[in-house]
Amino acid sequence: MIINIKKNYYFKILIIIFISFIIDNFLILTINSPPAWDQGYHLSNTFKMYNILANNNIDLINKLNNLLNVTDSYRGPLTYFLSGLFLKVTNNSYHFAYLSNQVFNSICIISLFHLGKLYKNESIGIWASILFSFSSLILKHRSDYLIDLSLTSFSTLCLLFLTKWYFDKSKFSKFSVLSGITLGLVFITKPTGIVLFTLPILVILIRIFKSKYNLVS
Repeated sequence: MIINIKKNYYFKILIIIFISFIIDNFLILTINSPPAWDQGYHLSNTFKMYNILANNNIDLINKLNNLLNVTDSYRGPLTYFLSGLFLKVTNNSYHFAYLSNQVFNSICIISLFHLGKLYKNESIGIWASILFSFSSLILKHRSDYLIDLSLTSFSTLCLLFLTKWYFDKSKFSKFSVLSGITLGLVFITKPTGIVLFTLPILVILIRIFKSKYNLVS
């Protein structure tokens, strides 16, 4: 049983996420100052989103309109929506608003593991997840509230599906659909984030073009 656990990489991923949660919870408890301007703006949008989600007196169409109108700037609503859902199932407080970063952290950890596994092996994926989770920059972002971490999470997830699509030899790849969906998630997190995928998408389109016309590189 112990040997099987040691060889179970998904169990190791859960351990990394759990340790991250414990560390973040401790760091958030040490916060004793009000949020800065940007953080305050993002937090207020999260609580607006929570209030809309928690209000059962609004019909579905109006609720959707209100959700989409929470932000009218270049900052998309997806971060606030997911954090609002997190508050709805946990507790409506600053502490849990900060802790909602664990949603995005988990997406990053799982995506990095699979990218490492895809390019090399499971051990590389585990080390990539560890280095990401416990780097000082990421620890700082997880105990703060901005949309950089959420943008990173969906960008990494999109890169994972783009990479799987690139290596997929089938005529029609399901990863092309998943790549499009996750690219949309990047867009509604922060529209300018799609600039990060200009080169990867170009490489894939060139590969598809060469495959279609039987061109040899």
